[in-house]
Amino acid sequence: MIEQIGAFAGLAAFLGLALLTLLSFAHGRDIRRLRDWAGSAPERDAERKETTSTIAAQRAEELRALEQSRTADHEAVGHREERRRRREAGQPEMTRGERLRDRFSGFGERLAQPGPLIAIFIVVLIIGGGVAYALLNNSGEGASGKGGKQVAAKTKPAEIEVTVLNGTAVPNLAASYGNKVESKGFKLGAITNSSSSYAESVVMFVRGHKPEAKTVAKELGIKKLQLMTEEIESVSAEANVTVIVGEDNAAAAG
Repeated sequence: MIEQIGAFAGLAAFLGLALLTLLSFAHGRDIRRLRDWAGSAPERDAERKETTSTIAAQRAEELRALEQSRTADHEAVGHREERRRRREAGQPEMTRGERLRDRFSGFGERLAQPGPLIAIFIVVLIIGGGVAYALLNNSGEGASGKGGKQVAAKTKPAEIEVTVLNGTAVPNLAASYGNKVESKGFKLGAITNSSSSYAESVVMFVRGHKPEAKTVAKELGIKKLQLMTEEIESVSAEANVTVIVGEDNAAAAG
């Protein structure tokens, strides 16, 4: 009896082991299928396509560079053969056009370097700045000259106020010279003495009123003109033109 039970138990254990082995094989197959499916997932397929496209592009670029290199080598061989043929025929190795192209190509390569480009840029800036300065200077001088002539032409003597200062020790010289200023048609301003002595008569003017000062100097026969000093401006009673009578005009005024 015990022997029969042991035989049945051994048979059941064998069948169970066989079934477990079968299930294990099936489970391993399912795992392999899952791994294959994961390897074929859409995102992995896109990655593979992108990688394949990149490799293909790199390969195409390499082939293109190789083809260009081969073409350049063939052209170089052709040029060498042509030069050899010309030497054997007693002709110059390079034609005039080829020499010019070679010279200009070398010049272009030198210009492409940073040093020459910077030098050219600096030279262009200097030349451009000089031209701009000359144009502005000429235009400014022309405008001021034309403007001065127009002001002098439009301003009438009666519209120019002139202050007269006595720059000598002669008494009442400013008043006497003021009569002369009025006789020329100018508007007579303040009449007083200067705190400084002047050997030569001078017509002073406020900045921007040089044309009027030139008119006054021309009418009075005074050659010297200069910009009005702060000292003279303080006693000129806001007149734009001031005549300072010096020793050279003292006798004439008297």
